Amino acid sequence: MSNSDHEVFETDGTRYDLVLVDDPYGGILVVWPQGKQFWRYHPRDRLKPLMAMCNDYDTRNIFAYLETRRYRC
Repeated sequence: MSNSDHEVFETDGTRYDLVLVDDPYGGILVVWPQGKQFWRYHPRDRLKPLMAMCNDYDTRNIFAYLETRRYRC
């Protein structure tokens, strides 16, 4: 990934429009502006919620999608 990326996909009836940015502290920051949620993604490991509003349903869907894209930190 070249510092930032934009991904749009739909799964289980939810449309995700994500912004991904390299995190200087490790991982990739994942922002879903419409859902008002954000995470830190660690490829082949986890998608860590960075706020209390992140729910398990969206976290699982986004992590599964990102794992198929093979992002690297």
